[in-house]
Amino acid sequence: MPAQNPIHTRLNVFGDPLMGIQTCGGPTTGFFRNNLADASPMDPASHTVAAILSPAFLTFSASRGNDLRSLFPTSGPLSPAGSAHLPLAESPVKWAICAGRWQEALEASVEHPEGEAIVPRVVLEATHEQALKFAKMEDLQRFAVGGSGEVKGDSDGEGEKEVMKPRGERIGR
Repeated sequence: MPAQNPIHTRLNVFGDPLMGIQTCGGPTTGFFRNNLADASPMDPASHTVAAILSPAFLTFSASRGNDLRSLFPTSGPLSPAGSAHLPLAESPVKWAICAGRWQEALEASVEHPEGEAIVPRVVLEATHEQALKFAKMEDLQRFAVGGSGEVKGDSDGEGEKEVMKPRGERIGR
């Protein structure tokens, strides 16, 4: 009997081929550490959402038991209240996060002091279709950015978020 492939077909939320996650010199990401938001029965946490990390999300994730901050150190607090927006980074840090944690951040944002700042932006082209088992497409689209990390359709300033640049330099977005 042939061995079963441990990785689901690499399709994104649009049903197109899954785009890789450009980590811009940061640590490799994905359950298989191949810079893809692969889905697999071997990964019950479903690291299928390609997200732009922000200090607010890193602090939120740490408060829920998954502290990724040591991978992306910053100087100063990760999520300062009322921080000013800083210039846009050329290469925000992208990471394959658990689809359930992304959904948890979305739900928690309703009552969280930082609101939607704790919800990571999403690179839909690099987010596996299996993420849709945890999150609605409309919600993912609401927080979508382009493959390079730029905010899509942000002409009115909506959705500005602080995101992480490699080696933890904070930038506004």
